[in-house]
Amino acid sequence: MEESLLTSEEKEILVKAANLMDELIETLEVMQDEELIQDLKDAMREIKEGKTKPLSELIKELNLESEI
Repeated sequence: MEESLLTSEEKEILVKAANLMDELIETLEVMQDEELIQDLKDAMREIKEGKTKPLSELIKELNLESEI
């Protein structure tokens, strides 16, 4: 039987830590994209102003009922 340097619990923690690092890197990349940040701010403002519509309505407008 082959011995492992890490227990299964340690391996699971390592995978979770690696995933968290990937998420942090992605967040930092997004934060550096000024255009994307502005788009997100605009979208949040439009949501607050009630300029959105239900997803079901959008699906009908785009004739995507059979796709979903």
